[in-house]
Amino acid sequence: MNKAQILLSVGALALIVILYQLPRVVVENDQLQEVAESTETHTFEIPNDVRTRMSELRRLLEVEENVDKKTNFAHSLASYYLDYGVLDSAVHLGGEIERWASGPSELAMDVFFKAFERSQSQAEAKEYSEKAKSVLEELLDKDPSNVLLKNKLAMTLVTTENPMAGITMLREILTENPNDRLAILNLGLLSIQSGQFDRAKERFEKLISLNPSDQEARLYLAVSMIEINEQSQARLLLEEILSSTDSIPAIKLMAQDYLTGL
Repeated sequence: MNKAQILLSVGALALIVILYQLPRVVVENDQLQEVAESTETHTFEIPNDVRTRMSELRRLLEVEENVDKKTNFAHSLASYYLDYGVLDSAVHLGGEIERWASGPSELAMDVFFKAFERSQSQAEAKEYSEKAKSVLEELLDKDPSNVLLKNKLAMTLVTTENPMAGITMLREILTENPNDRLAILNLGLLSIQSGQFDRAKERFEKLISLNPSDQEARLYLAVSMIEINEQSQARLLLEEILSSTDSIPAIKLMAQDYLTGL
């Protein structure tokens, strides 16, 4: 994997930076601040082969008249922009996809939501979450039982003036399905953001009980343990992540950073 893919391949790893930037309820978290500050300085060089593919997609976009094909080309190009942190260009393409669509577009929503996840400032997060939220609400009107859409809408609501609306939605999801992984994960991340590390620990322990190979939950459990002075247990978890063949590079990267800081 290249540098950009390593840092951006897990949405929650980027989202936790945005959560850090929101108003905090209890305490500051020094390690999360270091992560937030480091992402603000990252610029990603786009390899020549990727630039060539992007140029070809731009050419296809200009000449293609079929709306479905044009939409797919735009989404593919936007995905490259997202991977390399060119969020404004990705969001512009998301807007074009939305304009071409005859109704709410899942592809446009996907671009807006990923831009929100990967934003490097609170202002960006607010702007892109509003765009994602608007499309998500339309999609949910058509498919109100879609739990994945509800989870995403809940996380956009957290950035509004009424963040409890998002938290309430996540809790409602768990009332219907106490084992919904994404809702548990999101509530755990929000607990970290608000300094409720004991509560966060419970959330991530729950995920591991549901799936012992969930390395993302293992990472955030370790983060929670570090904050409540359970460093020895956290060290074991981080070492397990680094030794596991199941851990993707993005998770190993953060695990190594936290382990180095212990």
